[in-house]
Amino acid sequence: SLWVASMPLTGKYLMAQLEHGQVLQQPNAVPQADAIVVLSGILTAVEGEGGLQTEWLDPDRYFGGLALFKAGKAPKLIFTRGQLPWTDNIEPEGEYLKRKAIEDGIPSSQILLTDIVENTEGEAIATRALLKDNDDAKILLVTSAFHMPRAMDVFLAQGLDVVPYPVDFKVRAEKTTFMAYLPSASALAQTSLYVREMLGRAYYNVKNAL
Repeated sequence: SLWVASMPLTGKYLMAQLEHGQVLQQPNAVPQADAIVVLSGILTAVEGEGGLQTEWLDPDRYFGGLALFKAGKAPKLIFTRGQLPWTDNIEPEGEYLKRKAIEDGIPSSQILLTDIVENTEGEAIATRALLKDNDDAKILLVTSAFHMPRAMDVFLAQGLDVVPYPVDFKVRAEKTTFMAYLPSASALAQTSLYVREMLGRAYYNVKNAL
């Protein structure tokens, strides 16, 4: 069973289930909205000269948000200040991303940050608080394709009108070869990600139902 869980063929299949029905969109094809919301989970910190240094895990969410903003799809760009309890020695993600966005030409006045948040539900609640003066607020939600269904559920539960903009797709457009049957650590990580994501979806489904 460990062999099967570690096969790239298995990992690709499971990620395809998480990403089912989603496609990478062109920014110009997306409708107008009140704000673009970029979820955390794309940075890490490593020891470097002078202390901790920030590095990208995967920048697709960031670049997706900037692409939508530069296409004129919303007047506000929101970054969530993600910070897990065991990483309180690290700068919240949104603060770093705001500085980076300003360097990349986004006006500071059009960038908003949420309160510090620890999970997707916290991001949704904090975003709703930022947009509290607009009961019918429409947002363009930018997150990884595998994470989008769960994120959509929790943001919709906050009464927001949500348009998904999935990025960071994990299923690659590649042919299947004999290598797909040989175990790999990256494939096992995809299987693990699938299990965690499905548990997260189940949790929020039950919570929202109650």
